[in-house]
Parts: sequence; structure tokens; C-alpha cells
Amino acid sequence: MQRITIKGLAKAAGVSVSTVDRILTGRLPVKRATVEHVLEIAEAMNFHATGVIRNRLRTEAPHCRIGLLLNASTRRTFLDMAERASDTAKGRHDIQARVITRHLSSPEPEATVAALLDLGQRCDVIACHCIDHPQVHAAVQDLDRRGIPVLPVISGLGCAATPGVVGSTENDLGRTAAWFMSRLAGPQGCIGLVNGGAFFRNQWAEEDGFRAFLKERDSPLTVLPALSSGECDIGAARAVTTLLGKAGSRLRGIFVVGGGLEGAVNALRDARRPDILVVGNELTAATRAMLKAGQVHVILEHPGLEIMDGAIAAIAEWATGAEDALDRKQEFPFRILLSENC
Repeated sequence: MQRITIKGLAKAAGVSVSTVDRILTGRLPVKRATVEHVLEIAEAMNFHATGVIRNRLRTEAPHCRIGLLLNASTRRTFLDMAERASDTAKGRHDIQARVITRHLSSPEPEATVAALLDLGQRCDVIACHCIDHPQVHAAVQDLDRRGIPVLPVISGLGCAATPGVVGSTENDLGRTAAWFMSRLAGPQGCIGLVNGGAFFRNQWAEEDGFRAFLKERDSPLTVLPALSSGECDIGAARAVTTLLGKAGSRLRGIFVVGGGLEGAVNALRDARRPDILVVGNELTAATRAMLKAGQVHVILEHPGLEIMDGAIAAIAEWATGAEDALDRKQEFPFRILLSENC
């Protein structure tokens, strides 16, 4: 393959040879927009000095320390999200970013506030997945007054300082879960809901969508009051055991709204209830194997990695001067996975 020359790159990018030379040598200034355009063309053409152009953008880009607050590191989903956020931030050329991640051992208000304030001491901006609670609101508003904005991810926060959110189409996800339940769980019986806790707004929307779908269609299925997993497998297993004790043979399906899908399946296995339809939204290597084995029937995969990409992109816009970048709402679609397409 013929090596792309500076002259060839300049022609393809619609700029002069001297402009490309200035970009590569750094001797004279070039507008950032021009450098970004030339970089895009260079990457497409596999130009040999693309790395030099990329580094030129990075060295002139603003520094940004990004705090990331997620649920427990014992859940593979949140480890993957943290890794994705770090890799995405490092790969950007419009900011020089470093991601500092904190994982919550449990979604309690006191621990959440402490983690937010700790990140506020070390970061310029924070992306967080946490509960919607008055104590959290107060901490977020305090950070905002100090010039440290907070961007909710996955689940929104109901306070004035956080109008934006990067998440998914949660109501649609809940309605889709109900669609599967209404067709696969049997004509009558009870459906159990296992959520991560009482204060996750995204899970409220999923539950609302689930219940609304069944109500609109006069479904004979009875939806039991939701039980909490505490966002962990042990808690989910305990919740499922409680559901089995209350509903017995009438229990026809379980929708695991939050974390703990593995724990829920393990509890059903121990109870020898393979007849119960299981729908969840957490995809890991373990839950994928359960899906293939027929222990989980449907996974409505939450787009955690795409949410991280969207959050880092919004933060980069904010760091480069777009003051309203963190006030926008971004929604990424979930994926429907069955045993045959996972």
C-alpha cells in the first residue's frame, strides 16, 4: 500500500501543505477546528503521523478531573462501566482527562453523601449513579455552589442542580418486560418484582411501565409489592425466597429490576422452581450463561457502556465551554436478549 504523503493529506483535507506542516511541527498556531478536521481525514486515510496530530490536540486541550460514583465493585457491570469511562476519557483529544472512580458498598444516603463530597475534593466534575434522596440532593447542591457540577448517569436526581441525566428509555424497558410476562408467564398467577431499593428513579420508571402495561390490557396476572435486593445477589436471593414463601405455586414470573439477577436465579434453583419466568436487565458473563441455559428467559440489557460514552462526551463539551452540556437528557436504547441471540 502506498504511503500517504503530507501533500496527499493536505489535498484530501482541503487545506494547504503548510497548514499540515504547522500542525505536525507545532511551530505556528492552527485553529483547533482545523486540526480536528485534519485529524479526522488522517485517521480515515491511515496517515503515518496520525498520532502526532492527535497528541497536538491533547497537549492544547484543557485538563479535567472526572469523578465517577457507581454501585458496588462486586458487581461486574459496574467494574465494566468504570473501565469504559476511563478508556473513553483517555481516548478523547479535546480534553486531557483522568477518571477517579468510587464504588459504593451499599446504596445508603450517608455513604453516598460521603463519597460525593470526597470526590468533590479531588475532581472538577462528577458523574454519579446513586439514590434520589434529600441528603444526596443537599450534597449535590453544595457541590454545585462550589463550582463542581454533578451529572446523574443511569438514574436521575430530582433536584434543581441536576436537570440532566444520561440513561436509557426506562419506561419502555418496563413495558417490554411486561410484554414478555404477559405472553410467557401463563394466563394467571402472581408476578414478583425485585428492585435495588426505594430511591432509584430509573427503577421507579421501569416498575411504572411494567404495571401500566399489564393494567392497560386488563391482565389477570397479579403484580405483588416490590421487594428490595439492596443491589446485591444476597439481597435478591432473600427477596425471591420471600416471594416463594408468600405466593407459592401461584408465582409465575419475576422481574429483577435492579441488581442481583444471579442471586435471584440461584434462589429459584435451590427452590427447584425452573417453571418461573425470569426477566432481568443485567448482562454479565454469568447471566449470559444463565440465559443460554434457560435459567433466565429474557435480558433487557441496560446500555451501561453507551451511557458511560455519553457521559464522558457531555463532560468534554462542558470542559471545553458548553455550559449547558450537563443539563441535557440523553437516552440510549436497551437491547433485547434471548437464549438464541446472546
